[in-house]
Amino acid sequence: MAERTVELDESGWHVPARDFVPASHRELSMLRVYLPFIDRKGNFVRWSQYVDVEEHSASLNWFEATRHLSDEQPALRDLISCMGQPDESTAEALRDAIGDAPLRCLWWVGYGEVPTEQSVRVHGEDYFEADLVPADVQAGRRIPEFAWDADKRLAWGGRLYPDSLIVAAELSIFRQLRNDPRLDTVFVRADRDILPGSTGD
Repeated sequence: MAERTVELDESGWHVPARDFVPASHRELSMLRVYLPFIDRKGNFVRWSQYVDVEEHSASLNWFEATRHLSDEQPALRDLISCMGQPDESTAEALRDAIGDAPLRCLWWVGYGEVPTEQSVRVHGEDYFEADLVPADVQAGRRIPEFAWDADKRLAWGGRLYPDSLIVAAELSIFRQLRNDPRLDTVFVRADRDILPGSTGD
């Protein structure tokens, strides 16, 4: 594939949000999709239960945004990241956005799957490329960190064990994700926003 790894950059930690999607998709509108947390009882908890994501930029860091809340709401301290393994509601919303579009994706080699192709390096980590099938976006199954289509309609990227994804999408898909009540999302300003470290790291 001429766009192997679809021109994702290879290194750096303080990375602009736009660099988590392929260069071929960077002209599309972008948003950050926040993946849920899990509480002590195993319930999924959305970011918006504690933080008004609409009031923050897409560079929002969970720890900074909630530092002042932990004394008033101690349950917040017990939340853990879903680490890229969403609940059914979130997975369903993402599957609806994908539809029947064929996607390619990158899986981190550290998950223990045996790559069928040579690995590629993105943001300092090794990944292998594969087709994305609907079963890859299911509740409790880890979402691949990077995915894209050949038609330049949809792509996403995230950190290892992601707490959120940067999504680039054509307008109809963008609006669908942005208006989906099953998701917490915020508009990404490609010239300004970064993707901070994941709470799952």
